[in-house]
Amino acid sequence: MQRVGTGGDDQTETDAQSDAPSRPQIEATRDGAFKILSNPRRRYTIEYLVQSDEEVVRLRDVAEQIAAWENNVSTQEITYKQRKRVYTSLYQTHLPKMDRAGVIEYDQSAGVIRSTPTVADLATHLNSSTHARRWERIGLLTSFGSGIVALSLTVMTAGGTGSVGALVISVVFVLVSIAQYRSRRSI
Repeated sequence: MQRVGTGGDDQTETDAQSDAPSRPQIEATRDGAFKILSNPRRRYTIEYLVQSDEEVVRLRDVAEQIAAWENNVSTQEITYKQRKRVYTSLYQTHLPKMDRAGVIEYDQSAGVIRSTPTVADLATHLNSSTHARRWERIGLLTSFGSGIVALSLTVMTAGGTGSVGALVISVVFVLVSIAQYRSRRSI
């Protein structure tokens, strides 16, 4: 298949695909996904591509948005130096690596990027970790809430056997939730 933005002849995409050597695809393993997702700028690139309505995006636009995300400012507030630092690392390192892995199609000379179906696959890894952290917080808050209710029942019933048992179970849930939350944050 022709590289993005290189112009071309009247050959159909199907014909071009059959003539071209097959592009390497990212390993269908967690390790392959983690290699690509191990760098924040590659994760941001994937996030940008997923959010974009465009089939082809410009490297300049991606670099500008990533610089804004990294510096917690709007795209209008980033400096030339911030944008240039991101642009250079994407241009020289991250986008070529993602292209070789088959995650994107990157035309370095034209400065454009085209998403592939692999981007959506990798995005699910990003979303699932965010989703898991949200549920960990919900579990932690629920455990604390049930602990408070059990403690209130214990105090109100002057230490009845059932309420003490509920308090012990709630404390165990709180401790497990805290341990799970802390272990996930250290990853």
